[in-house]
Amino acid sequence: MHLDIYTWGLGSVGQLGHCSLQSGDKELLPRRVVALDGIFIKDVACGGVHTCALTSKGALYAWGGCQAGQLGLGPQTRSFSFIPNESDTYFRNIPILVVPNGVQLVACGHSHTLVYMRDGKIHGWGYNSYGQAANEKSTYAWYPSPVDWCVGEVRKLAAGGGHSAVLTDACSLKELCEFRLAESVTLSNASEIEDVASRTGSEALARLCERLREHLLHGDEFDCDDDTRNGND
Repeated sequence: MHLDIYTWGLGSVGQLGHCSLQSGDKELLPRRVVALDGIFIKDVACGGVHTCALTSKGALYAWGGCQAGQLGLGPQTRSFSFIPNESDTYFRNIPILVVPNGVQLVACGHSHTLVYMRDGKIHGWGYNSYGQAANEKSTYAWYPSPVDWCVGEVRKLAAGGGHSAVLTDACSLKELCEFRLAESVTLSNASEIEDVASRTGSEALARLCERLREHLLHGDEFDCDDDTRNGND
């Protein structure tokens, strides 16, 4: 079954996905996004000024404002359309392919985007001042970046203004063990747990141990339980 995407409302920075608007910067009635004709879309998500569409084959398209990196295409470059007299505003007014395959779920926050991949990993990009889009310590995650997750299979993603959430199924025994280990990590046992985690394919747990050692060795405060839940420090 072929599904079409229709958008309406404010389109001042391309978030409606139309090459041109019929009434200034807004559409009062739903209008089809013709740039996605012939592409089988299974899901769509809206952010503050950007929109994402997920295809049945796991490809992700995005369009709209990208001042905070929420399209995942890098910092302001020539690949963006430009609005005259607004030198700090860059946008895409037509959909562009961001992730070619492997995406299962997508969620848009106000200025960030999250995807859940078929390999079981979460990636995010966009405004990251509170760590809502990526593990890295930066205000903006310009490209898809990992979000550590080691407990349960993700069933649904959600993103708000400065926070993110996941809904998971019941944990397997392996995942439950990883979660309990993560709760008990200390400076004295971090290296041993990290070694076991790296040899058993528990990458998120290994990275958590590595970051815990770094924080403790530098005298910083670190909430292990908070890091396990949120994927940031």
